[in-house]
Amino acid sequence: MVDKVCSECGGTSFRNVVDAWMKRTFSFVEKGTLMMCENCGAKFLQCPKCGALVTRVHPALEAWEVSSECSNCGFVNPDIRAWDGTSPNPNKL
Repeated sequence: MVDKVCSECGGTSFRNVVDAWMKRTFSFVEKGTLMMCENCGAKFLQCPKCGALVTRVHPALEAWEVSSECSNCGFVNPDIRAWDGTSPNPNKL
């Protein structure tokens, strides 16, 4: 079991969520598991290999705030990309 800690508030309680807008906007969310912090509501993509939190998912994140590599097991998801919300969406090819 991997310890999950929210990067926003330090919370440790998470639950699976379905966010229709994020699924439509980000293909990596559509194909993955989205976890939400029970404390602050921040959403994260879960690693399909080890269950750790790979990256925060939010429509206003900058490219440097998004990670495609799991810090726990090293799994890399090349589909994970940030989007500025105005240019063509690289997540929906």
